[in-house]
Amino acid sequence: MKIALMQMNTVWENIGENLKKAEELIIRACNEECNVAVFPEMFATGFSMNTSEIAEKPNGFLLNRLKKMAGERDMAIIAGLAERVDTHYENRAYAIDEIGNIVAQYTKNYGFSYSGEDKKYQSGDKQVVFELNEVHASVFICYDLRFPEIFRKVAKSVSLIFVIANWPDSRIDQWDILLKARAIENQCFFIAVNRTGTDDSGLTYNGHSQVINPTGQVVKPVFADDEMLVVDIDEGETAFVRERFPFLKDMKEGDGRQE
Repeated sequence: MKIALMQMNTVWENIGENLKKAEELIIRACNEECNVAVFPEMFATGFSMNTSEIAEKPNGFLLNRLKKMAGERDMAIIAGLAERVDTHYENRAYAIDEIGNIVAQYTKNYGFSYSGEDKKYQSGDKQVVFELNEVHASVFICYDLRFPEIFRKVAKSVSLIFVIANWPDSRIDQWDILLKARAIENQCFFIAVNRTGTDDSGLTYNGHSQVINPTGQVVKPVFADDEMLVVDIDEGETAFVRERFPFLKDMKEGDGRQE
């Protein structure tokens, strides 16, 4: 599977500009014959708490543009956006296949209370497993990374896990360590995509997007000045590592149950 990690410098609350940049990156990834393009958390707006202005209804303009891009370029897309659901808001990730069909919709399980996200967005309580290019995968969002128990619930069912984020550079060392820990614990690939630039609150982001293999080794890091990194992975490595080191088989009943 050839994956493009789109480490965007998101323009604050400017959906038009961010979509334009996303489309440019998709074309670049298409030219490199990528199978999947992965964008950061809330890639089209930044990590904004201004929910009434940035959130769309489900199946709104932004999501439909992503579906169209996927279908036109024959490329699966993982991306995060804010949505208004009935009377509340959710921070969501979508997995869209190469035809343009939604194969998974995930709501961030843990709102970042330090920033007040838990007051603005309603958290989810379910995890997802889906298939892209015949590979079983899951996706989580940013702060979820600090809660290993939810990753355990999908571990045995997947070969790779996507993590999309707006993780500031002031805590980037923790991002690096937690990603490695989750990959080692769950013995699968981690595809982690973080933004760059500065947001409206003054927080700065330096990327550190990366691909980590099932033994916790960084296959390729993305530096702050890189907008896109293409990595070709052999997802069969997950099965090989798990067969050679069958640690997941020693999990006790309930440890890895998917709810």
